[in-house]
Amino acid sequence: MSGADSGESSSRDRCDERPALRISTQNCVFPNLTHSCYVFGGQSGDGRMEFDVNMADLAPVVACDAGASEEILARLVEVCPFSIIVVDSFGKIVRANSVTERMFGYSQDELIGQTVDLLVPAGSRDQHARHRGQFAAHSRILLARSLRGERKDGTEFPAEVSLNPIHTDNGVQVLCVIDDISERLRMENLTDEFVATVSHELRTPLTSIAGALSLLINDAGGTLPVRAKRLLTIAHANSQRLVRLVNNILDMEKIAAGKVIFVQKRIDVRSLVVEAIEANRVFADGFGARISLDPASATGDIRGDPDWLLQVVTNLLSNAVKFSPPAGQVEVAIGTSGGNIRISVRDHGHGVPESFKPRIFEKFAQADASDARQLGGTGLGLSIVKQIVTRLGGEVGFDDAPGGGAIFHVEFPRFTKELADCDTEAVAPVSR
Repeated sequence: MSGADSGESSSRDRCDERPALRISTQNCVFPNLTHSCYVFGGQSGDGRMEFDVNMADLAPVVACDAGASEEILARLVEVCPFSIIVVDSFGKIVRANSVTERMFGYSQDELIGQTVDLLVPAGSRDQHARHRGQFAAHSRILLARSLRGERKDGTEFPAEVSLNPIHTDNGVQVLCVIDDISERLRMENLTDEFVATVSHELRTPLTSIAGALSLLINDAGGTLPVRAKRLLTIAHANSQRLVRLVNNILDMEKIAAGKVIFVQKRIDVRSLVVEAIEANRVFADGFGARISLDPASATGDIRGDPDWLLQVVTNLLSNAVKFSPPAGQVEVAIGTSGGNIRISVRDHGHGVPESFKPRIFEKFAQADASDARQLGGTGLGLSIVKQIVTRLGGEVGFDDAPGGGAIFHVEFPRFTKELADCDTEAVAPVSR
């Protein structure tokens, strides 16, 4: 399965142009190694396959004896928690471990001497063999390429393969790592179904409920008793909070899944910040806070998606307003540093607790959950900021403010001709 691609390579395909790993037999590191290593299985906590082997690191434990080297290799293959198959330069299997038996349903005796093409669907074997030969002619690492594997009983499963060519004194060999991604794809489908359900079954009725409550509070159905109006006001505030939570969850899932298309344009930073401040004045008034832009703020342009950058600044302003004291001031400034432009938002609240700082950009992270709920927070605003800024090639961070409070900032490269020449998406962002 070294590079065959039965028409199913995905957008996750990536090529690493770094030089392939070279093993020197002069140092007695596997001097008789004349095979390619095919590694199947294994995934990290987030569902992505991770397996990195630095053969040079094994040098201190390998004796300068061919037999010892082969014995070390055999033991590594067997004890590895992945399904590993060793093939020779002709693509024939010369060694397979017990994990391979369980994954593909073949015994070791059935695999030894067969070509590795046996483990791909029958209709793709000729193409697989051609790709295997083509890959052998190049010396570059290929990461996360999608294809399909086939078990002994004829059932197929989706897999993700990474290839690492290894130069030995006997020629170029290949280390191939393949992950059975059936479970990951199942979870992705469940996530898509959840997001669709949240969007259609929750957001639409919640928006209608919030609108109806707002009309009742404003006496659209007639004058209400003070007690009834107070109860409706509480219900309206809670419905708005649920709408924000649903929208934030949908934004997070879209960004994390790579389903948001960013339309990169030249942006006047000062104009964008002024727009965000004006759009959030009513929100700030509800908390008794004031938002101001430092008149000494710098001017300049950056490259990014104006809609999503407006969301970034809005989230920072919202966070600062909610944690400002009564009649507090939220100060916004634009500065420059080298070739970058920085937008800073400062509040005069209690600041960020030391124990909370490492988690501040995590999903649903809240320093004090009870306070955050009273303030209408969901714990997703800053996480969304980090996701968007990272995707747009910027940086986000925060510092303790002198005299109390916190200063959050985002920083982007100043617009240049080189950035202007970069490809840009011509499709509008996913609607939020």
